[in-house]
Amino acid sequence: MNAITIIPANVAADPFLEWLDKGREIVRKRKELEWDLADWVLEGREHFPEQLDLALADVSDDPRNLKRIEKTARAFPPSQRCASLSFEHHAHVADLPTQEALPLLREAEREKLPAKKLRIRAMLKKVETGQILPREEDAEDDALMALVRAWNRAPVSVREEFAELMADS
Repeated sequence: MNAITIIPANVAADPFLEWLDKGREIVRKRKELEWDLADWVLEGREHFPEQLDLALADVSDDPRNLKRIEKTARAFPPSQRCASLSFEHHAHVADLPTQEALPLLREAEREKLPAKKLRIRAMLKKVETGQILPREEDAEDDALMALVRAWNRAPVSVREEFAELMADS
């Protein structure tokens, strides 16, 4: 015989589950908002082409990002968007031809790939199709660039300590 558990109305729901549901809802809204912004930019391009660039400067201080947003919305009309993937996923493949971008998005959806991994696959596809040329391998240049990136990302205190070590060597 199956037992039925009755939970009294005055017993609060699990706080962790409530918190988790709230996070899921925020992420859902964020995905929706990113596409709303993208579609809004496209609408502005269609209806107010002369004023759009001035209007966008008033809305955002990052015109390059707005161009990326517009390119992504243009590449993926609502019928071609994967609801389970982020706007970032779509942006990483937006400059690929549709017949190459859509299979990559489906693959990312199926394999639950993070956007960064999809970006790498998209770059490999671009190299494969000749959209971008692979870099010439130069170990010294690569090492130098790695040092420059590390230096630029390091806090000032770390830079100072490193400079002292270099002076002592």
